Order: sequence, then C-alpha cells, then structure tokens
Amino acid sequence: MHSKTEFQEKLDIAWEETVSGQGSLPLADVKQMLDEVGIKLPNHRVRDIVQDIKNEGETEGEFLVKSGFEKLCLTLTEEDVAKTFKTSKQHDKDAEKIEGEMGTKHTVLNEEQAAFADWINNNLE
Repeated sequence: MHSKTEFQEKLDIAWEETVSGQGSLPLADVKQMLDEVGIKLPNHRVRDIVQDIKNEGETEGEFLVKSGFEKLCLTLTEEDVAKTFKTSKQHDKDAEKIEGEMGTKHTVLNEEQAAFADWINNNLE
C-alpha cells in the first residue's frame, strides 16, 4: 500500500461515504469498501474472508466495525507479495546487455566473459 497516513485518509473518506453514520459496515459491502481503499480482490476471496471473519467472531451480527476493517486491510496488505517483486532488472554497471533475435534480453557480466574466454583458451592448448 502507500504510507499509513495516505491509506488512513483513503479509509476515512471511503468509510464516511459507504457507512454514512451507521457506525459499522454491512458484511455485504466489504468488497465495495476494499475496492474503494485500493485493495482489489476477486469475489470468491472476499467471500472466504467474510466467512473467516464470521467464524472468528470478529463481527457484530452482520456488521463489521471500523477497527475490524482496518485490521483486515492491514492483514491483506501484509499478505500481498506482488508488491515485493521487482518490476525490472537493475542494470549492473559491469554488465553488457545483449538483445537476442526474438526479443530476448541477456545480461552478461564482463567478468563472466573474461572467465569464459580464459577457460576456452586454456582448454584449446
């Protein structure tokens, strides 16, 4: 997610728009609320989460209080491993980029080229 304050602001705004004075969120609106705070999940995953919340007794009947929703959001953002992946390979200053015929890209370290050349020279003697 973003910084906690930015997320908290998003949550507060979405909470006011969705809940509007009720004090707690109907479980049927959990998916909509997650979407509004920027946590996109498929419907089946939301159904499983709502069922887990009910089984753990963290609801008040068919409603979820704001602190419970905040806890849910925190748990979901911590579980989101996609945010930990690198989006691109950092280019090493000691490497040469080689582009193949069909769009493949290879990165070869200069040290690897020198070691391979030495190996070939030693084995051809």
